[in-house]
Amino acid sequence: MKWFALIMSCMCSSSALLAATAEIRHTHAVFYPGLDNQPVLQIKINGQKGEKITSLKINTGDTSPTCKIKTARLSSSGQRNAFTTHTKNPVVQKAAKSNARGSFTFDVDIELQGKPHYLWVSYDLPTTAKRNAKVDALCTEIRMADGSVVEPELKMAQGIEERVVGRIYPFPHRIAPYYRPRWVKGWGNSKTAIHLTPEHFNLFTDLIHFAYSITNEGTISYQWAGGGNSQKTVDDALAEIKRLHREADSRSRLIAGFGFIDKQITSIIGRPAVRRKLARNMAKWVIERGYQGIDLDWEYPENANQWNRFALFLAELREELAGSGVSISIAASVNYRIPTLQVTDQIDFILTMSYGSQSAQHASMERYQREANICVNQLKMPKVKVVLGLPFYSNEQGKLTDQYGYSQIYNWYPNLKPDVNTFRAKKKDGSDGAMHSFNGRKLISEKCEWAKDNKFGGVMIWAYETDLPLNHHASLGRAMYKVMRQPKKKGAAN
Repeated sequence: MKWFALIMSCMCSSSALLAATAEIRHTHAVFYPGLDNQPVLQIKINGQKGEKITSLKINTGDTSPTCKIKTARLSSSGQRNAFTTHTKNPVVQKAAKSNARGSFTFDVDIELQGKPHYLWVSYDLPTTAKRNAKVDALCTEIRMADGSVVEPELKMAQGIEERVVGRIYPFPHRIAPYYRPRWVKGWGNSKTAIHLTPEHFNLFTDLIHFAYSITNEGTISYQWAGGGNSQKTVDDALAEIKRLHREADSRSRLIAGFGFIDKQITSIIGRPAVRRKLARNMAKWVIERGYQGIDLDWEYPENANQWNRFALFLAELREELAGSGVSISIAASVNYRIPTLQVTDQIDFILTMSYGSQSAQHASMERYQREANICVNQLKMPKVKVVLGLPFYSNEQGKLTDQYGYSQIYNWYPNLKPDVNTFRAKKKDGSDGAMHSFNGRKLISEKCEWAKDNKFGGVMIWAYETDLPLNHHASLGRAMYKVMRQPKKKGAAN
């Protein structure tokens, strides 16, 4: 009898160990009015081969009353950890009734294969969804064919004590300047910012602090920041940016920019363990420093295999960011290296580097518009996720190696007319040098008008610190803000 009891005990313990388990993660935090199939929740189910799922119970969690969901969908990406509608095997979708509110159930027939199976809850949101409204979903139970019920475990990123519920993006369009740390305090020699002011933070919407890089081992490093100690320069710059942000009482978002990562990430993405390590370290890094976004500048994945592995990294990064509210974006020269659909489905927005060509005009209106349309027509991206790049610097005609910031151009030519887009650089002896092209005030304004009129997601600036002070009549930023700017606080977000 003792042996029988022991055997039964072992069998029961074995059955308990083999029971299906589930985890839920809030992997997306930025939502847009009027878009369909926006992922809200990842459901990861582990079970034995042959086990079947018959239903999942979902509720809308902390979704705001002002965000009336049109349709809730359940999609399966099988054993692939990615939300995408553009894989060779399209997701299997089941839509709940329209205007789904409160709790609802998805009846399914899914057979597990002995490996993690990924499901996703996504919403179609109406154009009337209020900006800054919360968007949420929770899976409360999963019913199996044998009658057992699995209660999913909520997983969150390292370093967060309370989940950040996703929201409708609070602004009608983005104004997203790249800002390099060595310029925040003038190469580290000034105690306060020499270019940024509190007023800036109530004009743009997303400041990209372009300061970080990565190592081949999957850890985070600092970019070279211009003399002295790069780490101190970057950390001091972040402290100053946060001070100005507080002083402005601003709603603008701070994004951690990762650049000069080409060789390292090319090596890392083919090594799954190191790839996951990088995702974990990057998520922990930005959360600890209080950023609300991550921007990745890889110039460039060279083939479909690299793009595919990059998509896997982005999916893993999303898992590591679960519940943090941190967005993911990439910079891309879509005229040169077009991202895959698997990559663009993973990101919250794309920043087009619509400049830097070797033609007579390195950042023409034609190229600007062409790259915008590539994103929409070839990458199938909604316009609201496409943020178009503006250059605040010149390029030597026919070359990519000789460039000058806008403030230097103006110092040479203080009587620049708004419609002028070319000039001759000056040599050290003051004589004329090579011809350069840039975007003058009129062209910057026209590009902003076009983005706004055609309902694109906004504009990005490389690199913002090269501009003249904001109160200068010839400032490119001043010309930009006359067309596009962060709305005033009153009534801007509901």
